[in-house]
Amino acid sequence: MSHPRFTERTLREPLRVRLGIRARHSSPLGVGRASAVLVPLFERDGEAHAWLVRRASGLRDHSGQVAFPGGKRDAEDDSLLTTALREAEEEIALARTSVDVLGALDDLFTITGFAITPYVAWVKNDAPPPVPNPGEVARVFAAPLRAFLEEPEGTFPRVGWRIDGELVWGATAAIVKGLLAVAHDLHAS
Repeated sequence: MSHPRFTERTLREPLRVRLGIRARHSSPLGVGRASAVLVPLFERDGEAHAWLVRRASGLRDHSGQVAFPGGKRDAEDDSLLTTALREAEEEIALARTSVDVLGALDDLFTITGFAITPYVAWVKNDAPPPVPNPGEVARVFAAPLRAFLEEPEGTFPRVGWRIDGELVWGATAAIVKGLLAVAHDLHAS
Protein backbone atom coordinates (compact mmCIF):
# COMPACT_ATOMS: atom_id res chain seq x y z
CA MET A 1 0.00 0.00 0.00
CA SER A 2 1.35 3.41 -0.96
CA HIS A 3 1.26 6.09 1.73
CA PRO A 4 1.62 9.84 1.29
CA ARG A 5 5.06 11.26 2.01
CA PHE A 6 4.90 13.71 4.87
CA THR A 7 7.45 16.52 4.72
CA GLU A 8 7.62 20.07 5.99
CA ARG A 9 6.51 21.26 2.54
CA THR A 10 3.47 18.97 2.40
CA LEU A 11 2.44 19.47 6.04
CA ARG A 12 3.41 22.74 7.70
CA GLU A 13 1.37 25.40 5.92
CA PRO A 14 -1.41 23.05 4.74
CA LEU A 15 -1.91 21.90 8.36
CA ARG A 16 -2.03 25.51 9.57
CA VAL A 17 -4.76 26.31 7.05
CA ARG A 18 -6.77 23.13 7.70
CA LEU A 19 -6.56 23.42 11.49
CA GLY A 20 -7.64 27.05 11.23
CA ILE A 21 -10.79 26.42 9.18
CA ARG A 22 -12.09 23.06 10.41
CA ALA A 23 -14.72 22.69 13.09
CA ARG A 24 -12.88 21.56 16.20
CA HIS A 25 -14.51 19.45 18.89
CA SER A 26 -13.67 20.97 22.24
CA SER A 27 -14.52 19.96 25.77
CA PRO A 28 -17.30 21.75 27.61
CA LEU A 29 -15.98 23.87 30.48
CA GLY A 30 -15.60 21.87 33.66
CA VAL A 31 -15.58 18.45 31.99
CA GLY A 32 -12.37 16.59 32.88
CA ARG A 33 -9.16 17.97 34.28
CA ALA A 34 -8.03 20.59 31.76
CA SER A 35 -4.70 19.65 30.21
CA ALA A 36 -2.80 20.19 26.99
CA VAL A 37 -0.02 18.60 24.98
CA LEU A 38 2.26 19.87 22.27
CA VAL A 39 2.60 17.74 19.13
CA PRO A 40 6.05 18.95 18.04
CA LEU A 41 6.66 18.09 14.37
CA PHE A 42 9.94 18.48 12.53
CA GLU A 43 11.66 17.19 9.41
CA ARG A 44 14.55 14.74 9.53
CA ASP A 45 16.09 13.08 6.47
CA GLY A 46 13.34 14.40 4.22
CA GLU A 47 10.34 13.22 6.25
CA ALA A 48 8.16 14.51 9.07
CA HIS A 49 8.68 13.23 12.60
CA ALA A 50 7.17 14.01 16.00
CA TRP A 51 8.97 14.24 19.32
CA LEU A 52 7.57 11.81 21.88
CA VAL A 53 8.55 11.18 25.49
CA ARG A 54 8.42 8.20 27.80
CA ARG A 55 7.29 9.58 31.12
CA ALA A 56 9.50 8.94 34.13
CA SER A 57 8.58 6.01 36.34
CA GLY A 58 7.16 7.02 39.67
CA LEU A 59 5.06 9.90 38.39
CA ARG A 60 1.56 10.07 39.88
CA ASP A 61 -0.25 9.99 36.52
CA HIS A 62 0.67 7.80 33.53
CA SER A 63 4.18 6.94 34.71
CA GLY A 64 6.28 5.08 32.18
CA GLN A 65 3.87 5.75 29.32
CA VAL A 66 4.72 7.26 25.94
CA ALA A 67 3.19 10.69 25.45
CA PHE A 68 3.54 14.05 23.83
CA PRO A 69 5.04 16.68 26.13
CA GLY A 70 2.21 18.14 28.19
CA GLY A 71 0.25 18.13 31.40
CA LYS A 72 -2.39 19.74 33.55
CA ARG A 73 -3.23 23.42 33.29
CA ASP A 74 -1.72 25.45 36.11
CA ALA A 75 -3.65 28.30 37.71
CA GLU A 76 -1.16 30.83 36.28
CA ASP A 77 -1.55 29.54 32.68
CA ASP A 78 -3.64 32.06 30.75
CA SER A 79 -4.66 29.42 28.17
CA LEU A 80 -4.30 25.76 27.35
CA LEU A 81 -1.82 26.74 24.62
CA THR A 82 0.30 28.32 27.37
CA THR A 83 0.04 25.02 29.26
CA ALA A 84 1.26 23.02 26.24
CA LEU A 85 4.17 25.39 25.60
CA ARG A 86 5.16 25.55 29.28
CA GLU A 87 5.08 21.77 29.64
CA ALA A 88 7.19 21.24 26.50
CA GLU A 89 9.73 23.69 27.90
CA GLU A 90 9.76 22.00 31.31
CA GLU A 91 9.82 18.41 30.04
CA ILE A 92 12.15 18.52 27.02
CA ALA A 93 13.65 22.05 27.02
CA LEU A 94 11.75 22.97 23.85
CA ALA A 95 11.63 26.77 24.01
CA ARG A 96 8.42 28.54 23.04
CA THR A 97 10.46 30.62 20.61
CA SER A 98 11.59 27.41 18.86
CA VAL A 99 8.12 26.38 17.70
CA ASP A 100 5.55 27.67 15.25
CA VAL A 101 2.09 26.71 16.57
CA LEU A 102 -0.12 25.59 13.67
CA GLY A 103 -3.40 24.99 15.52
CA ALA A 104 -5.32 22.61 17.74
CA LEU A 105 -6.71 19.14 17.13
CA ASP A 106 -9.95 17.89 18.69
CA ASP A 107 -9.99 17.59 22.47
CA LEU A 108 -9.60 14.09 23.83
CA PHE A 109 -11.16 12.70 27.01
CA THR A 110 -9.28 9.99 28.87
CA ILE A 111 -10.63 7.29 31.13
CA THR A 112 -8.44 8.78 33.84
CA GLY A 113 -10.48 12.01 33.80
CA PHE A 114 -8.36 14.35 31.68
CA ALA A 115 -9.64 16.62 28.92
CA ILE A 116 -6.60 17.02 26.65
CA THR A 117 -6.24 19.77 24.06
CA PRO A 118 -3.48 18.82 21.57
CA TYR A 119 -1.65 21.71 19.86
CA VAL A 120 0.26 20.93 16.68
CA ALA A 121 3.49 22.88 16.24
CA TRP A 122 6.39 22.85 13.82
CA VAL A 123 9.80 22.91 15.48
CA LYS A 124 12.03 25.49 13.83
CA ASN A 125 15.07 24.14 11.99
CA ASP A 126 17.53 25.98 14.24
CA ALA A 127 16.03 24.66 17.50
CA PRO A 128 18.43 22.77 19.73
CA PRO A 129 17.68 19.07 20.19
CA PRO A 130 15.30 18.26 23.04
CA VAL A 131 16.75 17.41 26.44
CA PRO A 132 14.64 15.34 28.83
CA ASN A 133 14.00 16.65 32.33
CA PRO A 134 14.81 13.48 34.35
CA GLY A 135 12.22 14.32 37.01
CA GLU A 136 9.45 14.06 34.42
CA VAL A 137 10.83 12.31 31.33
CA ALA A 138 12.80 9.07 31.09
CA ARG A 139 13.61 9.62 27.41
CA VAL A 140 12.67 11.65 24.36
CA PHE A 141 12.66 10.11 20.88
CA ALA A 142 11.70 10.91 17.30
CA ALA A 143 8.81 9.05 15.67
CA PRO A 144 8.45 9.21 11.87
CA LEU A 145 4.82 9.96 10.99
CA ARG A 146 4.92 7.27 8.30
CA ALA A 147 5.27 4.62 11.05
CA PHE A 148 1.73 5.45 12.18
CA LEU A 149 0.36 4.55 8.74
CA GLU A 150 1.17 0.88 9.36
CA GLU A 151 -1.20 -1.52 11.10
CA PRO A 152 -1.12 -1.16 14.88
CA GLU A 153 -0.07 -4.11 17.05
CA GLY A 154 -0.85 -5.44 20.52
CA THR A 155 -3.94 -6.57 22.36
CA PHE A 156 -6.69 -4.47 23.86
CA PRO A 157 -6.29 -2.08 25.58
CA ARG A 158 -2.64 -1.67 24.60
CA VAL A 159 -3.09 -1.49 20.85
CA GLY A 160 -0.65 0.84 19.15
CA TRP A 161 2.60 1.20 17.27
CA ARG A 162 6.04 0.03 18.32
CA ILE A 163 8.47 2.85 17.58
CA ASP A 164 12.09 2.93 18.66
CA GLY A 165 11.36 0.17 21.18
CA GLU A 166 8.39 2.01 22.73
CA LEU A 167 4.66 1.25 22.44
CA VAL A 168 2.63 4.30 21.41
CA TRP A 169 -0.93 3.58 22.54
CA GLY A 170 -3.90 5.06 24.41
CA ALA A 171 -4.43 8.81 24.35
CA THR A 172 -1.18 9.41 22.47
CA ALA A 173 -2.23 6.98 19.71
CA ALA A 174 -5.63 8.69 19.54
CA ILE A 175 -3.97 12.11 19.14
CA VAL A 176 -1.77 10.72 16.35
CA LYS A 177 -4.86 9.29 14.62
CA GLY A 178 -6.50 12.72 14.82
CA LEU A 179 -3.42 14.34 13.30
CA LEU A 180 -3.27 11.75 10.52
CA ALA A 181 -6.98 12.24 9.76
CA VAL A 182 -6.35 15.95 9.19
CA ALA A 183 -3.20 15.18 7.16
CA HIS A 184 -5.15 12.63 5.09
CA ASP A 185 -7.74 15.31 4.33
CA LEU A 186 -4.90 17.50 3.03
CA HIS A 187 -3.83 14.82 0.56
CA ALA A 188 -7.40 13.94 -0.43
CA SER A 189 -8.39 17.50 -1.30
